[in-house]
Amino acid sequence: MTQKILVADIGGTHARFAMASVEQGKISVQNAQTLQTKDFKNLGEAAGAYIETVEAKPDRACLAGAGPVLGNQIEFTNSHWRLNAEDIKAALALCEVRIVNDFWALAAGVAYLPEGSFVDVKPGRSEPKAPTLVIGPGTGLGQALIVPTNNGRRVISTEGGHITFAPRTDEEYELMKFIAREHSRVSVERLLSGNGLVNIYRALCAIENKPPASAQADEITAAAVGGGDPLAKKAVGMFCAILGRVAGDAVLSTGARGGVVLGGGILPKIREIFLASKFVERFLDKGRMRDYVDAAPVKLITREGAALFGAAAVLTETDL
Repeated sequence: MTQKILVADIGGTHARFAMASVEQGKISVQNAQTLQTKDFKNLGEAAGAYIETVEAKPDRACLAGAGPVLGNQIEFTNSHWRLNAEDIKAALALCEVRIVNDFWALAAGVAYLPEGSFVDVKPGRSEPKAPTLVIGPGTGLGQALIVPTNNGRRVISTEGGHITFAPRTDEEYELMKFIAREHSRVSVERLLSGNGLVNIYRALCAIENKPPASAQADEITAAAVGGGDPLAKKAVGMFCAILGRVAGDAVLSTGARGGVVLGGGILPKIREIFLASKFVERFLDKGRMRDYVDAAPVKLITREGAALFGAAAVLTETDL
């Protein structure tokens, strides 16, 4: 029997809803819509508005949110919403509701994404018994692991985006000092996120004594892609290079020689700049451990709404 599941991927700014169908072990996602969180008082109100637009009435839901899950709920640091399974279950008259971390869902969905959902970034010799790292910048810097076991795969969410930033170049030291004026601790998420890209751009403008021409991450990426602002392009280049170093370090710390999957909402928007950037060079810049990280192939998810597949998988793979 075909299952109908309400799935959602919820960040600080946007909430993407869809209906997922599960049939014979395959997941398909239909009727995806993106809503602005600021337009709704809470998640139940937004989900109710979405359900009114689709014909099928779900009886179960899995909602992925950008934050750690504590007691089947998520408290956002950058949104007035709160994800609480019991509140949503009552508001929408559902029989089951699961709350998961957004990168946990993204990792769970990797195996279900349709053909053509990836772009190769770096070849490698994937080790089938080693973990796969799923990492990427969006509202924050998400990170999760797909771990193979004798009883199938396991997904482990982490807060690896909050490790301390370790600058290597003189310019990166200046960047860290700029951010440290506003934050007592400079984590990699202070650079590798939407707000992080803004921080990099602001720092470069301050270093070169030029007023910022853009104030939002979308404006900076658009200016970089369009070539209208050299500092925006430089900021995006630094962003990609730092991400390469952080991803390579994560392979070392987790043993993720099964591969690296890059997700998040930013990289597809700067795809050509990213593929031509120093990401791979910095990823491999590990001294005597270069061969260790070189084993891991790297690919980029280009399909929008990829975490929705994983949200559906949560309710179909009980051992995840």
